[in-house]
Amino acid sequence: MLPSWLTEAYVQKALQNFHKDDQLRVRKIWAKPATEKGENYVGVMTRIYVDFERGDGTKLKSSYILKQGVPSDAPQAKLFKEYDVYNRELEMYDVVLPKMAKILQEANFNDKLMAEAIIVDRDRTIMILEDLAPLRYMNADRVKQLDMTHTKLVLDMLAKFHAAAIVLNQREPNLLSQNYDAHFFSRSKKGYGEVFVGLFRAFIRYVNTKPNLKNRYAEKLENIIKNLMDYAGRSVDVGEKDLKTLVHGDCWTTNVMYLYDDEGNPITVLPIDFQFSSLTSPVVDLHYFFSTSLKTEVKDKELELVQYHYYGLKKTLEALSYKGLFPSLFEYQLQFERRRFLSVIIANVFQPIMVYHGSEDCEFINLYQDTPEGIKFQDSMYENEEIQRRIETILPFLDAKGFLDAH
Repeated sequence: MLPSWLTEAYVQKALQNFHKDDQLRVRKIWAKPATEKGENYVGVMTRIYVDFERGDGTKLKSSYILKQGVPSDAPQAKLFKEYDVYNRELEMYDVVLPKMAKILQEANFNDKLMAEAIIVDRDRTIMILEDLAPLRYMNADRVKQLDMTHTKLVLDMLAKFHAAAIVLNQREPNLLSQNYDAHFFSRSKKGYGEVFVGLFRAFIRYVNTKPNLKNRYAEKLENIIKNLMDYAGRSVDVGEKDLKTLVHGDCWTTNVMYLYDDEGNPITVLPIDFQFSSLTSPVVDLHYFFSTSLKTEVKDKELELVQYHYYGLKKTLEALSYKGLFPSLFEYQLQFERRRFLSVIIANVFQPIMVYHGSEDCEFINLYQDTPEGIKFQDSMYENEEIQRRIETILPFLDAKGFLDAH
């Protein structure tokens, strides 16, 4: 059912402005949900179908995506309001992403950077975006995860995204300094602290069911949880010598869409969902992406993937005639390594959600609250044998590097 304000007249005016055609006329609109339950916790997405006629008489049928915030009575509504995720994404589509696209076009990088915004309505806190599905963009399988070809396409895209934002921030420092300091681990905000601590408790609960893991790591993990958000906050802090840019902030399988050729090979990729974009180190995106989205044999090549992104970023900045701080590859790898605590959180508490394909109730509050329903869902996340194998591998790795000790 369409919102009462989403009338034919409203859509007609938006399309007239977008197409620069005052004679355009909308003949019919209808809609259906664009995502299934549990696929998107941050907003409500509706696919709108529109029959319209251009001023020259051309009759067209198009579909669009209406993005709205979750209802005000949803359990997560207060959380997302605290982090101002909706207004931030509106500004990304309305101002920041178009500026970044123009910067890339200066160096003849003309690949599509985002879905076109038909309208950004700040009064209603909604957007209507072009529907990428008819353009043959689609998500890869979040459960099967990404092979090397899919992974490198995302790294190519992130190199251009990060480079454009570096140049934009150099040209217009006031633009990004206002609204892009809030991230999952912001010390000035509390909402995600409750979420991550709840998720981490579920992780510890799983570790305690495995005697070999419990004996080696349970005590260390209990000590970490006391300082979890502070340690995570340090991971996104940026020093004077660190590279700093706007990151996507939530870059994983479901938030990138691929275009495939006729043989089924991915040829390009497009990011979506910019509610958590923030100013920090570009390697924050790499940790998040590597820890949530890659097949095991691809993630095992992590150092080479950081190198691949580094050279893509360097090449793009050179094409954009960037003059400013840029680290050596050695320094960049160190910047990545210093933020490895993000793997403690993301790989161990986020990834089980992102590859979940069980049957328990996946309502947002069940992700982290210790209600009977919540505990049942959380425990079921760790029934995934691949997740169990990864935990067996990553805990010794992180422990040997010192990331499970107080620091």
